[in-house]
Amino acid sequence: MAAKNVVADLTRGDKLTGNNYDIWHRKIQYLLNEQELLETLSSKMTRPEDGNTAQHRRDLEAYQSWFKKDRSTRFTMLSSMHDDLIGEYEIFQNAKDMWDQLKFDFGGTSTTRLRSLVLKFEVYRKDPKHTMTEHLRMMSGMIRDLKAAGNVLTDEQQVQAVIRSLPDSWISMKQIMTHNENIKNFADISRHVELEAERQEATKSAALIAHSGQRKPNGFKRKDKGKAARQGGPSTNAPKVNKGANQHKRKRGAKKNISKMKCYNCNKLGHFARDCTEPKKVSLPLDLSSIYVCYPSSIFVCSHVFVAKSISDWIIDTGATRHVARDRAGFVDYRKIPAGTHVVYMGNGSYEEALGVVRI
Repeated sequence: MAAKNVVADLTRGDKLTGNNYDIWHRKIQYLLNEQELLETLSSKMTRPEDGNTAQHRRDLEAYQSWFKKDRSTRFTMLSSMHDDLIGEYEIFQNAKDMWDQLKFDFGGTSTTRLRSLVLKFEVYRKDPKHTMTEHLRMMSGMIRDLKAAGNVLTDEQQVQAVIRSLPDSWISMKQIMTHNENIKNFADISRHVELEAERQEATKSAALIAHSGQRKPNGFKRKDKGKAARQGGPSTNAPKVNKGANQHKRKRGAKKNISKMKCYNCNKLGHFARDCTEPKKVSLPLDLSSIYVCYPSSIFVCSHVFVAKSISDWIIDTGATRHVARDRAGFVDYRKIPAGTHVVYMGNGSYEEALGVVRI
């Protein structure tokens, strides 16, 4: 079944064009090995002379068996080539000669091809249509192609290339990862990038949910008003005296001393919730008290934190109940919390919204 799938791929879309020889010759070898034809790429035979001896019959039987396999191998390779290349390579009488010529024509690494691979790797940028996982997989493939061509990149070169390929919207994160001493190779940078991409997706989803939740009450009010209008306008049971009473209540409310008014956001006196400078409250569907029970000393994860000096050690007895980590390398687990639940204050009085809580 697997062999049939490979044949279908090679004959349908993955045909040899000259530029895809590296992956094409691997797939051909997988296919021929599955069909027990791989030996025909490294050996060839000539038809034995006529004779009636037992040895001659054995030689003829071996030749006929090889000829049948060689014919199948040639058919498989020619069927998986582009139409322009079939006429050029069908002149070879056996699979080995055809395979050797293909390797000579396309398998060698010329200076021009090597420069092309290096340039493609250096200027490569993430396609908006690709996910971060797909982007990293493509970069891993280019690193592998460069290695096969004789250009082995150092770990630092691979890390910097990945950082350079990220979108412009990642400018802050690119600066942080550039100076992160824990990112030493391609696996490290891939893990950090995928975690950040996952965090951004979660933030977008939470923002969309919060935005849609704020719009619903207004929509219901408009529907109620429209329903009242369709039923005949204002109710006849509501006398005009009530309207005057409501106006009287508004006047009395306007005369109240604002210093005695309580803010519904911070529960402090002296201002309204719309003028409150504290972070806005968000109604949460879950009880976060369990988080504090499980994590009495919590670490809240923000979108970005800039540090003047990078310190890899942890200071346990600082007296603080909330800590900020420079990366997620030492985290045991990570739990996202709803937007607006907590904030982490900085030394200059500003704050960042916490995105999750972890245990170390």
